Amino acid sequence: MSTELISRITVKKDGVYISSHSSNDNAPFHSWRCKGLSEIYAAEGQKGLDREIVCMLYEYCQLRGSHKSLDRYRYATDSLQAQEIYKKYSDMIDERYESLDEADKKTVWYKPTEKAKEYKAFERDMRQKMYAEIAKRCGEYDRKHKNRDLER
Repeated sequence: MSTELISRITVKKDGVYISSHSSNDNAPFHSWRCKGLSEIYAAEGQKGLDREIVCMLYEYCQLRGSHKSLDRYRYATDSLQAQEIYKKYSDMIDERYESLDEADKKTVWYKPTEKAKEYKAFERDMRQKMYAEIAKRCGEYDRKHKNRDLER
């Protein structure tokens, strides 16, 4: 399974652009307009974009290189606070899974029972909350650097 490697994230007037390539591809990084991220940014602004990028980083992407557009996402995801947030939500998800009886556990991934469906909905909800909470750290990064820039 491949991972999408991201070297730059740019917001332009016409949308959100990602410079990326697949980890199982020798091609160089290429910049492209990401329709999904552009739609989220248009609908929800920077907070929605941050949440979705954090989700991508936990699910199927990695940051590569040192472009300044990546700094805020590294700040959000590579911290002790992010690890604590991740553990808190993972523990809640695991606890809910363990509360299922064996028959329901066997159906979580194939022909789920009502209890298994409830678990999957809970898991999705908790993951979205986790990503949103971690993504808030992007705003914290922005405030710290804005204050630092104002002091100069």
